[in-house]
Amino acid sequence: MMKAVFGGMPDSFSVSKAESEGFAGSLHIGKDHLGGESTEYYNPAMGVDKRAMIKEHIAKVSIDTQTGGAGTPGTALVPVYVDPSIVDRTIKEAPLRAMLPRRAVKGLTYDYVPLTAKGGAVWAFENGSINEQTDTYERVSVGIKFLYAKGRVSGPAIAAMRGFIDPTQLDLSVKTASVIEAEEDMIINGDNSTNPEEPDGLIQTIGTNTTDLSSAYPTLSGIRAELATTYNANGMVSVAVTDASTHNYVKGLLLDIQRNVENPSMANMGFGIPGAFDFDGVMFVRDKFMPTSSGSRRILFLDMRYLFMAVLQDLTYEEKPDSADSATYWLKEYIAFVNTFEGASSQIYGIL
Repeated sequence: MMKAVFGGMPDSFSVSKAESEGFAGSLHIGKDHLGGESTEYYNPAMGVDKRAMIKEHIAKVSIDTQTGGAGTPGTALVPVYVDPSIVDRTIKEAPLRAMLPRRAVKGLTYDYVPLTAKGGAVWAFENGSINEQTDTYERVSVGIKFLYAKGRVSGPAIAAMRGFIDPTQLDLSVKTASVIEAEEDMIINGDNSTNPEEPDGLIQTIGTNTTDLSSAYPTLSGIRAELATTYNANGMVSVAVTDASTHNYVKGLLLDIQRNVENPSMANMGFGIPGAFDFDGVMFVRDKFMPTSSGSRRILFLDMRYLFMAVLQDLTYEEKPDSADSATYWLKEYIAFVNTFEGASSQIYGIL
């Protein structure tokens, strides 16, 4: 095995001279107790302290941050270090999407049969004549809609960003968030009459039980009356959804009469919804996709037993061929928002 060796110094090389010149003559070169040369710059026992002189000479540099002219956005010789973490200023939570069950379906429609009325039962005398009681059924069909997000990343971008950010993963994460946010927006604001390509959402499907405040604030008695209306319509409201301003207003009404406003979502759902609170057994949550302008704000009182997402195909990644120098892909899902009993829910709208 060959041994590693250190190379020798040139014949004309002087250690003391190199050290002295390297520190601009600020070193104290003397003899130690063994007779060897010592280049001390700090020795309190010998009274040697050349640190200030060294600092002074080091400060006289030939290169500073402006050497070579100004660069963009720093200077010519100073590199720019960009944090590879992307700061997402567009992020929006999707609490309703997380709460809704997802059911696998077949075909291009979700069809169901509601029992809308019972013929009932009758009291009769012994051996009396009894007519048949007729129950009423319907057939309802909800069309499946198609949600897409298409991404394309160029080959040069993939090569140039290597070692900094993976552009394909970055683009995929942003497109995935876009699909989730589009789904949450549809659950609340979807309007098939305005955009036939999307399903109707809660605001459009809840039509039987509604209350218009005509640009006024809600009251606790008004909220209780709305809960009574849904109860009398065979509903059992468990979640109320509204915007942040109305959410704060209702919470303020409660704080006037009770000291602690508890968040029931932590224990009941397995995941927490920030700011949720309980009122008369109903969990009030805020959603960033709810209308926020004065007069358009509203509270949706939801019977979650009848709400779900019909899924023909859940979120799927699919690569596509491309004749250009780029990687192309789609994210897609085939879904329908279903409210099988809109009369069990209600909404207060026209909130100031």
